[in-house]
Amino acid sequence: MDRWELLSLITSMRREIGLTDRDVMVLRAHLTVLPQGPLDPSRLNVSFMGVAEILDRACGMDARRFRRGEARLEEVGLIRRRLSANGRRFPERDRSGRIVNAYGIDLAPIFEKHAELLRLKDSLDAERLALRSRKNSLSARLQSLLRHLTASAQALPDWADALRQTLRNVLRRSTTRMEDLDQIETQLQQLEADTETPVDSFESVVPCSPPCPSKRYETVVSPDRKPADAGQSVRHIESEPKDIKNTQHLRFDKKRIARLWAETKSIQALYPEIPQTERSLANTLFQFSSFIGLRHDSVTHSLSSLGWNGMIPVLDYLSENITGIAHPDRYLLTMIKSFQAGHPIANGSVVPKRLERLSARNPVPV
Repeated sequence: MDRWELLSLITSMRREIGLTDRDVMVLRAHLTVLPQGPLDPSRLNVSFMGVAEILDRACGMDARRFRRGEARLEEVGLIRRRLSANGRRFPERDRSGRIVNAYGIDLAPIFEKHAELLRLKDSLDAERLALRSRKNSLSARLQSLLRHLTASAQALPDWADALRQTLRNVLRRSTTRMEDLDQIETQLQQLEADTETPVDSFESVVPCSPPCPSKRYETVVSPDRKPADAGQSVRHIESEPKDIKNTQHLRFDKKRIARLWAETKSIQALYPEIPQTERSLANTLFQFSSFIGLRHDSVTHSLSSLGWNGMIPVLDYLSENITGIAHPDRYLLTMIKSFQAGHPIANGSVVPKRLERLSARNPVPV
């Protein structure tokens, strides 16, 4: 079993499970302690590294917070704390030096709950798909109704604009529930009845069925091909990742990324494997930034100014100094403003292009 796929599964459902980003960071730190390679659920999977040592693998997290994270992981049933009488963590070996038992954090419960976690993820995915389909259906019905009223020169009811604004707010909220959509649909049905618009005049939107939880599949679509697409096809139901800015400094250079990765401390400790694609690099950096308290939009804004080559050392610098930073987002914004003003940041590891060119033209004599 791949530990990173397991961690990714838990990370994607952390809110539903009841975990915070810091709790996930604690779990990740313990997973890095286990032997390299695929994990075998039938073997001993105990993290027995001392807290003082393992804190370095959790971005220097405070020991009390780290232990609280362990307690929370045990509460939700993902780990089991097996400490010695004096609270120490250590392995027990036989005469040949082979580890036969250990005191520490037992990760066996994760493997026991793996099938349950997969079923939960399938259920959540189905609920999200049904919710999204319902949102699309209500939005299409309202827009079709408003177009019909406009075309027939009928006056809009007083509460039509209020309903449109309410629906817009509901569609944008990430915490929207089916009950919220039920209320919207009731109001929409009343509006349709008041306007006496025949049902068949609306654009029909058929909600797509949720996927079967026991099967994961992709729908094959055969789009029209044009000469300009060179036989390539893209499924329109999948949103393409948004380009932050198509600028020169966002070019993905694997060799450059590898060198920068090797120079990091916290990032390399948590992610020993260097991302090989631009998408995997983005996913890794956004996930890492959430561990140190940065918002997604703050990282996106910073990335548009720094590029990949600047963002990696900046995030590592913030992680190394996070204990002395009260507001990470504000601190990062200040760094970006300083960089845009032409000053080096992150202890001089990220230098504006203008200073690099000046340094190249006027090298310091030896």
